[in-house]
Amino acid sequence: MKNEFKFADLHCHPTLKTYGHSFEDSSYGLKRRNIWYQQENSFVRKLISNYLGLTKFSQADFTTLKNGNVKIVTASLYPFEKGFFINSLGGGFVSAFLANIITGISYYRIRNIQQHINYFEDLEKEYYFLLESIHQNNKMGLFFPKKSEDFKLISHANKTAVILAIEGAHVFNSGLKKYGRETVEKEVLENIYKVKNWKIAPITITFAHNFSNDFCGHARSLDALGPLVNQNEMLNDGFTDLGLKAVKALLDNKNGKVIYPDLKHMCLQSRREYYHYLDTNFKGKNIPIIVSHGAVTGTSWNNPESISDESIFCNTEINFYNEELIAISKSNGLFAIQLDGRRLAKKSVLKKLNSKKNKAFASAKIIWKHLEHIAILLDKNDLNSWNSTCIGSDFDGTINPLPGIYNASDLPLLANNLLELSTHFLSHYDFKNDFNKLTSPETIVNQFCYDNLHHFYLNKF
Repeated sequence: MKNEFKFADLHCHPTLKTYGHSFEDSSYGLKRRNIWYQQENSFVRKLISNYLGLTKFSQADFTTLKNGNVKIVTASLYPFEKGFFINSLGGGFVSAFLANIITGISYYRIRNIQQHINYFEDLEKEYYFLLESIHQNNKMGLFFPKKSEDFKLISHANKTAVILAIEGAHVFNSGLKKYGRETVEKEVLENIYKVKNWKIAPITITFAHNFSNDFCGHARSLDALGPLVNQNEMLNDGFTDLGLKAVKALLDNKNGKVIYPDLKHMCLQSRREYYHYLDTNFKGKNIPIIVSHGAVTGTSWNNPESISDESIFCNTEINFYNEELIAISKSNGLFAIQLDGRRLAKKSVLKKLNSKKNKAFASAKIIWKHLEHIAILLDKNDLNSWNSTCIGSDFDGTINPLPGIYNASDLPLLANNLLELSTHFLSHYDFKNDFNKLTSPETIVNQFCYDNLHHFYLNKF
């Protein structure tokens, strides 16, 4: 008999495709802009995902999230950067047509992104799109918590909490110089203030993303697109003066709601500078270090090439090193494991998945290897092995899902596979600390799938 689990996701994109289709004035666009619209995952679509890496089905629409018993949804608003769609193919209809095949956000949305030069206005439109969509069609009990007591509503079968996040600090209107708009400090700080004082303010922001934002360096992330896009500007750089001013404004508790920077997509240099900045300017202020959708390298940042041939991990700078996992735990932060195969494992490991008879279990083993690595590392450093990890799926964020973990409705199967894997692990591994030894398999899975993120939000609202 399978156990029943509930889920909390620190990073997914319920509006990325739906908001995109709001730019399409047709019956097709009208249907697909509905936040409850579910593009079902057929056998053929699974094959396309497994072998071509194209996700032609819904992953995080609210129907699929409900079907997966996701009770806490962190909806990340993401105005796409122009660098995706103004590329080596140009900035016209050919680029837009091909990009829509990959992203599925609508040809008309892509043409809009190619032409506008105001990320902040785009952010506000996506924000109001989500609020209005929920107001007009809330058939399944979505609500925005405003205080910790509101989370008690989740106990009702038909209630799901929605928390906002943002992906990419370019949304404050930066990184647009090559398109004709200068980054202006006064405008950036005013836009930060506006977002912090929204009626429903976000709790985190992925500070860097895929292209230069004039604030900090980003890690390479679009290898699969090859020479089609150019990520070189500010690639692997550190923070700018304006970037540090933006961080300070986000963390200021006197000018609106605190928004915690999320370190996913920052390059290692910027991450190390951020840790130093917190130690220097916010020591004792209990600022949690957040990674909303990450994976581990399995190595130290002092010796990143030391990974063994047997390791399954993808040892690239966009992923996180042992020192960072320890810092996250010590800060009472969160490390959310993403469900994008490209980040979780080496290509050689991923290639073998499609030949597995039980693809879902083989994929769960990859997730478990990350949890196991973190658990052992933290125990060796006298820290709790299990209370800093959670799910940050990145569903509907143009990812390559692992076979068998295609969308939110597959999370219950993942949880039950993790239960089996954790049972086996605990039966033979001897922890250093008693507080880690006494943990049950059910507790491990519940903490990862729901409890850790739920607890974090209870403390931050």
